[in-house]
Amino acid sequence: MEYVTKVRRQLLLAATAIVFASGASAQSYPSRGVKIIAPFPAGGQGIDLVARALANELQTATGQAFTVENRPGGGTVIGTAAVASAPADGHTLLIMANSFTVNPSLQSRLPYESRRDFVPVTLLTITPHVLIARPQLAANTLAEALQVATTRKDRLNYASIGNGTSPHLAGESLKKISKADLTHIPYKGQAPALQALMAGEVDLMFANLPDVLPFLESKKIKALAISAPSRDPSLPQVPTMEESGVPGFESNSWYGLMVRAGTDEAIVRRLHELTTGILHSPKISQQFSSRGLRIIASTPAEFGQWLDKEYTKYEEIVKFSGAKID
Repeated sequence: MEYVTKVRRQLLLAATAIVFASGASAQSYPSRGVKIIAPFPAGGQGIDLVARALANELQTATGQAFTVENRPGGGTVIGTAAVASAPADGHTLLIMANSFTVNPSLQSRLPYESRRDFVPVTLLTITPHVLIARPQLAANTLAEALQVATTRKDRLNYASIGNGTSPHLAGESLKKISKADLTHIPYKGQAPALQALMAGEVDLMFANLPDVLPFLESKKIKALAISAPSRDPSLPQVPTMEESGVPGFESNSWYGLMVRAGTDEAIVRRLHELTTGILHSPKISQQFSSRGLRIIASTPAEFGQWLDKEYTKYEEIVKFSGAKID
């Protein structure tokens, strides 16, 4: 009996020590500079705007340097793999978008396992895709564009920022739902795709709303429909896909924050508290909403459930499109 009591006491002390150490690690986090790795090119993208605004506010809140490090390449695989191999201490973060849940279906030999090697912190924002067209296209609505696709001799085409990207798969989803005959034209990034659209080399393109607002305002391109449950305040005159006669269509870009698996749960909670507090601040809320970014600020569990649904959704779209990168 004395032995059992002694063992219980030792286990209780050990558990208390673990809880104390966990709490202490969270209170001291971050203890040095933090890198936020964005596996996309710098500048011009909604995710870059979100990453840099978040880094600035986290630095102010903690007194430690938060630096955004852009590591593009391999369809976001290079930057993602860098976080998967970093120490699990919360000082290397991953800010990621749809490609995180697309790549497992698109690439059979990833250098990491998406579900196993990362822990969700929070779903930061969602921005709807807007279907844009070259100014000369003889269509000002989605219905008119789909009519053109069925009547003209050569098929209507659409640009994307690359094979397997969310704008590409948005086009494939539209083909599947509407039965329209659309030809995919991939480009190496957003800048050349937009340039081709403005030059009249391609007809249509799905794009992130924040990235194309300046071009819409200058009338270098035109918007046909927005993929959102309701119209966006920044484009109140543009109807939704459902209003345009394509019910059940959903396409967006989401941005989320993750850490490497094995990171102390207390650090994940601390990071979540810091990040969501910033997202709900009037400054960031106004800045993001004015650019077409809807703030989500989910819990880690809610973000995990979102990711599960995204994996399933993109498995189906990738299978339909036949897209593959190996």
